Amino acid sequence: MGNATAALLFIASATNALDVFSAVNSSPWTAYNFANDEDAQKALKYYVTHAIIITGITNVVGAVIAKRWWPILGATIASVYMFWLYEDAVSKGEANGTESFQK
Repeated sequence: MGNATAALLFIASATNALDVFSAVNSSPWTAYNFANDEDAQKALKYYVTHAIIITGITNVVGAVIAKRWWPILGATIASVYMFWLYEDAVSKGEANGTESFQK
């Protein structure tokens, strides 16, 4: 397999993770704004978990089909980043006391 194909597998899997997170979650900005709403935090964690599972399954299957590990690497890096980004948004929102779009 050529380097170009490996690069495309990596990029596509990372992009897939970002697509899945945006499909099942609101933005990190929204998570920041509702950080002090306990129900919103629970819902966010539920949907972040779904995004990680969906991304993992689709990219592991893609890696098996391609017989290459690039999809797993790309998806893992993007998923870890998105998990951190949502956690960071909630932490910052909690620290600033945000409860809605209007402070």
